[in-house]
Amino acid sequence: MRPATDPPPVPEEFLSFLRDHSTFYLITHTEPDGDCIASSLALGRYLARTMGRRVSHYNAGPFDRREIIRYQSEFSPRLDIVDRSNDPDPAVIVLDCAGPDRIGDLANDISGLPVAVIDHHASGKPFGDARFVDTTAAASCYLVQLVIEALAAETGSGLTREEAELLLFGIVTDTGFFRHVESDSAPLFRAIARLIDAGASPKSAHASMFGGQSIETRQLLATLLGRARRIGDGSAMLTYETAADTQRYGRVSRDSDTLYQLLFSIEGIRAAALIREENETSCTGSLRSSDTVDVSQIAEVFGGGGHRRASGFVTKASLRETLDRVENEIEAALRADSARR
Repeated sequence: MRPATDPPPVPEEFLSFLRDHSTFYLITHTEPDGDCIASSLALGRYLARTMGRRVSHYNAGPFDRREIIRYQSEFSPRLDIVDRSNDPDPAVIVLDCAGPDRIGDLANDISGLPVAVIDHHASGKPFGDARFVDTTAAASCYLVQLVIEALAAETGSGLTREEAELLLFGIVTDTGFFRHVESDSAPLFRAIARLIDAGASPKSAHASMFGGQSIETRQLLATLLGRARRIGDGSAMLTYETAADTQRYGRVSRDSDTLYQLLFSIEGIRAAALIREENETSCTGSLRSSDTVDVSQIAEVFGGGGHRRASGFVTKASLRETLDRVENEIEAALRADSARR
């Protein structure tokens, strides 16, 4: 077992994959977040700058998060078959995805191509020809940083300030600005120090993540907090967003990170769920845990997944039905967790 003080080693087969191909399609998961977007851009910039690789970025969207909208123009929603035929020696790098189902229709576009995977999710079915997966890693951007640092020994070139800023941004978004990291995270903070040495600014990363919010984000937040209620033994919170809310406030007004901060500031809360009505027969759900409750197991009941403390899923059911099922599953998870303690 690797000591907690050591970072995960980058597999040689993964580094060989990067050496052996000249064109890379970098693909990230649907409903993108800061970690997947920043990991793709940072790795792509480094491969192009230091190894002369042709790179392009793909994401099926939607780009609903305010903090990543500025990067949307760098991503294409689909990979044109004509583009593939014109590219020499193409290969795919899938980042921050536990399974090919997380990239949407892009999975069809890359059929038959060699695939490498960088990921840190615990759920999902393993895929890819070369893999750098560590489920203990705080973010995919952390793993990308380790890849770049391993390549730097060969290229003689380290991170630029822009690349370091991207990686820091991805790490802080996935860790809630380090709220979710534990006492075994010393290697992560040493890596953060190296990013700062390369020019990344924690102050700027915080502003990118939390600053510039619209009044609509605060109004939607007030609505969600007003609907929040305790469930189970009282140690979990459940709230929801209707399709009418989305129409009124807009998708970009969503600020779930602040919502979860506030819910977990309530005494005794160990788990929280936010259900969003997409239409009359479909909902998305996000789950969070503050301690030993494994919300990834709840998400898997609905065909989703993620991490022990942060997971998501999609249902083909009405809002009312989804809320009832989620409440039942959370109550069961709380009972099971209490029995183990």
